[in-house]
Amino acid sequence: MKMERLNMSWRIRLLINLSLLSLLCYALSVYGEIRFTNATSRFGVKGYSYFGDHGVSWVDVNGDGKLDIYVKNVGAPKGPLELDNNLFINYGSYFQEEAVQRGVADGYAIGTHGAVFADLDNDQDFDLFSSTTYDGISPAYNHLYRNDGTGYFEDITANISPPQDVDNSTRGVAAADFDGDGDIDFFYSNPLSDSAWNRTTPLPPKNLKNFYLNSGDGTFTNEYRGIKWTGFVQGVAAVDIDGDGDIDIAEAKWAPVSTIYLNDGTGHFRDAGAEMGLPQTIDFRNNGMIFADVDNDRDLDLAIIGSHRLDLYENSDGYFTQYQTITNTGRTNRHYGYHVCFGDFDHDGDLDLYVSGSHMYENDGQGIFSQILSENAGLNASVYTADPRGSALGDFDNDGDLDIYISDKRDYNVLLRNQQNDSNWIQVEVIDNSGSVGGIGTKLDLYSAGHLGQGQYLKGHREIHGEYGYLGQDMPTAHFGVSASAQYDLRATFPNGEVKIIRNITPGQKIQVAFILAPLNLNGIRGENKTLFYRESVITLTWEANPGNENIIKYRIYLVDEAGLKTFLDEVYADTFSYIVRDVDRDQTYRFALTAVDQNEAEGAAAYTTVE
Repeated sequence: MKMERLNMSWRIRLLINLSLLSLLCYALSVYGEIRFTNATSRFGVKGYSYFGDHGVSWVDVNGDGKLDIYVKNVGAPKGPLELDNNLFINYGSYFQEEAVQRGVADGYAIGTHGAVFADLDNDQDFDLFSSTTYDGISPAYNHLYRNDGTGYFEDITANISPPQDVDNSTRGVAAADFDGDGDIDFFYSNPLSDSAWNRTTPLPPKNLKNFYLNSGDGTFTNEYRGIKWTGFVQGVAAVDIDGDGDIDIAEAKWAPVSTIYLNDGTGHFRDAGAEMGLPQTIDFRNNGMIFADVDNDRDLDLAIIGSHRLDLYENSDGYFTQYQTITNTGRTNRHYGYHVCFGDFDHDGDLDLYVSGSHMYENDGQGIFSQILSENAGLNASVYTADPRGSALGDFDNDGDLDIYISDKRDYNVLLRNQQNDSNWIQVEVIDNSGSVGGIGTKLDLYSAGHLGQGQYLKGHREIHGEYGYLGQDMPTAHFGVSASAQYDLRATFPNGEVKIIRNITPGQKIQVAFILAPLNLNGIRGENKTLFYRESVITLTWEANPGNENIIKYRIYLVDEAGLKTFLDEVYADTFSYIVRDVDRDQTYRFALTAVDQNEAEGAAAYTTVE
């Protein structure tokens, strides 16, 4: 009996240990460890040999489904005064620099600090607002570039009224529909030639024009809207900070106090930093303000980064309370402390924190961050940057995780490739209520399936924005880390307050949320037109209206090439549900796209079909 009890005890212990091991293996299979590799040389994106890089944007400029990289260059230590920006086009296995060929080199002295991509004309491609920094060479004007849909740009700066006549010392910029009229406006900092960057005390307030307001007809008006200039500004962020449905602005400053400007709903602003709990200490030399929901309660918390210091603030009903400070750990470089990125790098369901050119910090799920060992995470290339400035997050290899690009003023830039390699993610692209791609200002809330709106089942809150912190712009696609073993419901709140719901989303995919939904059941059938003296080969396209749409007035038909680029063919009235494509090649495969257009000329998501 004693031996039987011992055998039974041994078997029980073995089963327990096997169960624990099984649970551990399951946990590791669900959520991976943070691990990056340095992919800079492999993909050819290190930048100029004379350096000078300050900021970066991830954006798909040519609409081929792959993220490109735009690098903002200024003040190269060994380079020319008229320093071109870089546009690295993603060809899958490599990148190629094409800024000059595509019209966005923006090579004006002494270069570019802030630049942001946004769909300024609601035609579903990304246009560019790029600033110029004055340092004794005139003119130093900002520039607007319109995308032709294929990633080539036209300079439309002349569409700004009145014409620019003041040299600007612009640093951070922002893009959003600030006045609520359905199109993208732009904000820029330091709208004067002397930025007073070396002062230690604020200057008397100046009412300077610092907005380009979009008129909706391709022109922009330069206006002052309540944001006074009191001294040197570094980074700018534009999100709905107080949760009232309009876009507010935050400025990180050196001599003056960093602050928040609240929007009154019409695009006029007032300084509300003190009443919202921000510190009122002057000469604090902050470089960036970054907003994200780090404690998963559907409001935006705040990080303020400056020299060798990162302060974290919890948002409680619109009041910010400092709760954690991260100081320089392991870096003696005086340039540490420009930018922060929040992203779920390990797909465990909360936002981790990356300090540009330094370390990464893991979220405990409640918004408390702990440093991870950089050598274990493959981040040595980050830690050993010389003068890191802005950085940004994007999934350049389309494997579902967040990669990092770091701009370095005094050395080569760095591309860090995330090695998660799992299906524990969901990505969301947005076409908003104006038909604008990117969906700046759209809010996305992800819940466990069947529990939409129940706070305890919230899996993540994201707000899509443009440039933020210090000159960084993440890919305009929301990313969520989730468990691949479950399904999820998504609520999208567009800038006009309208809501769309998508249910039962399976992880491991990128989905598109559109205010105007794609038509249904698009099909193509080959045939012949026998009414002519020769047999003409044709393709007949048919589709159905989407019952989720309202006020549709027409459909647009496009031909799609191998790279995913769309060429307009024709448009038909909303009561038409077929279209004949004539004189096609019998031996060629064709791909078509179809979109719905509403009474405001807003164009929705596309339906696709391939005809062999």
